[in-house]
Amino acid sequence: MRSIPFDPDDGALVEAVLRIPAFAPLGAGRLADVMRTTTIRDYDEKERVITQGETDRCMFFLMGGRLAVEVDGIEVSVLERPGVVFGEMGVIETAPRSASVTALEPARCLALDVAFFDRLEGRAKLAVQAFFYKMFYEVLVERLRETNERIADLDMQRFVMENMEID
Repeated sequence: MRSIPFDPDDGALVEAVLRIPAFAPLGAGRLADVMRTTTIRDYDEKERVITQGETDRCMFFLMGGRLAVEVDGIEVSVLERPGVVFGEMGVIETAPRSASVTALEPARCLALDVAFFDRLEGRAKLAVQAFFYKMFYEVLVERLRETNERIADLDMQRFVMENMEID
């Protein structure tokens, strides 16, 4: 993994980060404040981004490439949409990672160390926390919707299997 600190003077990098839906409302000025504890990380194919069972205080935003999500060695999802958030559950719960994430091809991620929350005070802390809570809420709503769709598909498959006539 190669790590590049966020440079608020790099126009192309600022533009790329602002294309991530979670950061778009910030604008370039406020983005610099939030990005102080971020790094851009480039991963090679088959390189591990997150390891199940480990703990850390980082969450990630996919900027490019494709990543496999695995639980107990079984692939459960592929992340490929730029801007998708992952690793946030370990931050919310401060629990060990529940899945591993591995690059399927060269990938670029924005890694955000949320330890900076602890250093904020007053209105700045409230504003940043509100921003991230809203983002977490949106991510969790999207994941709940996807889970509900999967459950509905499985229910339909079960119904078809139970009502199949075998000659």
